[in-house]
Amino acid sequence: MPLVSLELPAGVYRNGTKLQSKGRWYDANMIRWKNGRLRPIGGWEQTDTSGITDAGRTMKAWKDNSGNKLLAIGTATKLWVYQGNSGTAYDATPSAFNAGRVTALSGLGFGAGPFNGSGVDVTVTATDISIGSSTTIVSTSTDFTELFSAPDLIQASGFTNSANNKTYSNSHRITAVSANSMTVDGTLVTTGADGSAGQSITLSKARGYGEDLSTGTSLILGANTWSFDVWGEYLIALSKSDGKIYEFRPNYLTTSSKATVISNAPTNSLGVVVSKERYLVAIGASNDPRKVAWSDQEDNTVWSASATNSAGSFLIDSAGELQVALKVGDRILMWTDVDCHALDYVGPPYIFGRRKIGDACGVISPQSVVSFRGISAWMSDGQFWTYDGVVKPLRCEVQSYVFDDINLVQKSKIYATTNQQFGEIWWFYCSKSSDEIDRYIIWNYAENWWSIGQMPRTSFIDSGVYDRPMGLGTDFKLYEHESDASTATRPSSIGPPSSASDMCLRDRKLYRGTDQTGETGFVYAESGPFEIGIGERRVQGNQLITDTDAGTNGLRFAFKQQATPEDAETTSDSYDIASDGYTDIRVQGREVSFKVESPFDQNWDIGNIRMDVKQVGKR
Repeated sequence: MPLVSLELPAGVYRNGTKLQSKGRWYDANMIRWKNGRLRPIGGWEQTDTSGITDAGRTMKAWKDNSGNKLLAIGTATKLWVYQGNSGTAYDATPSAFNAGRVTALSGLGFGAGPFNGSGVDVTVTATDISIGSSTTIVSTSTDFTELFSAPDLIQASGFTNSANNKTYSNSHRITAVSANSMTVDGTLVTTGADGSAGQSITLSKARGYGEDLSTGTSLILGANTWSFDVWGEYLIALSKSDGKIYEFRPNYLTTSSKATVISNAPTNSLGVVVSKERYLVAIGASNDPRKVAWSDQEDNTVWSASATNSAGSFLIDSAGELQVALKVGDRILMWTDVDCHALDYVGPPYIFGRRKIGDACGVISPQSVVSFRGISAWMSDGQFWTYDGVVKPLRCEVQSYVFDDINLVQKSKIYATTNQQFGEIWWFYCSKSSDEIDRYIIWNYAENWWSIGQMPRTSFIDSGVYDRPMGLGTDFKLYEHESDASTATRPSSIGPPSSASDMCLRDRKLYRGTDQTGETGFVYAESGPFEIGIGERRVQGNQLITDTDAGTNGLRFAFKQQATPEDAETTSDSYDIASDGYTDIRVQGREVSFKVESPFDQNWDIGNIRMDVKQVGKR
């Protein structure tokens, strides 16, 4: 009986129907290929003590002058800094910081909302909120700066007094915010003191008069992200919701100090980057989405151009708005939402020159681009791109799968990261069924394959400063990734996960030698169909011969059969891989696909697969 090779090229192909993936891998989760061999993605372990308080959207690792490893994480409301990768994060949030949205919102456009507004974003209910004057809301312990900023619209409800029993359901525009006080532009009460002790008061950020946002008319209101770089040992940080440029000094970790505003730096900016020549560059500076401004060389507090310094600014020629700037090789690249520009150091008197280097190639989000080894790759709307001296489209073999199932309302959360140990770039995004990061896509630039899967990580950084990649889960905990495979057996105290998300939000070590055949296979790769029959003739598979180091640790196969691409699939029993490499099976059909899967914490790899077949009739 002949042996039919089921060897497939590395990577998933998902740009059409399942039949169009014939002879390729069609689906995968937690899978990569190395030198053509299929293997699971490495494990991870929680490293911090208690996590942080909300979703981290941006991460930056660096070292201070003493060699200490530091990790900054920006959230919608906070700036956190870890020293090392364990213990408790330090709250470095600047004072008077304007917090942003935790999640993106779908705007309605003028006239589409309730006349008096409705709470759509942040809500706080407390018993310590009261009216301090006719236009002031005060609190004894609630920090309003973590929740609201001018000129947000809010609704106030729950205020009562014996004179008028008012509820204050109308929207009010905030004109000023401090830690325990907010001033609004309309009278809250004309007589009496509202908000008696113990009274539960609710404040909600609101849409008013059909507006989708108090400060703009965008139909999608993005989640808050940060822009990080380093100035020597100092962290440079900017939050899109706040627009100010901050500096954080590592010695602050031993004091109660916070990140502080850089003197004279432009406000209402969209991003920052430090040039190789030691200029601090702000994009979207001073509330102009096309303005690029830079400080004096070696002095990031001097921004006004004069004959005695090299500070300056200009506007780029673009129909879009600047989103992000990164160092790529010897130049800085700047992306808008529609195109790409280069910022090159030319020296005095102009300091920087600029030119557009790509049209119709803007980024889908500020963090959807990575820079590595003098090249760059990014996700755009419906397309991937690379730059290696020239901007060009990147052929993606799972492009249809990704863009057919992506939550574009949450596109501001999309981010990219490298994993240079394996020659990979990862993009994390929200599927259509989720408002939070739950999916990833991998491009292996070293071996040129693509893969897909599920992993809830709201931010991620590559190894370099840290020995291994670091990711933040949707449980707000810090995980060290790609941990070494263990030769031990899985402890009996570790039970199987109940879902792919559950699998990712717990420690995952890769063991060998434990047979967990009853566990759901969240780690798998599934092939496209093999057409192995003609007319009424079919092929029956009797045995698999595998090339694997799995041993008896739960690696198994299942087969799906169809008569035609439109016919319903039937799935076979699961077949555990025999330790001697000869696995008896019974599979019959015209179109057959197979799935190789394993428990969530097993380590293995597998190469060529052969099947012993014979031709049979329809029955």
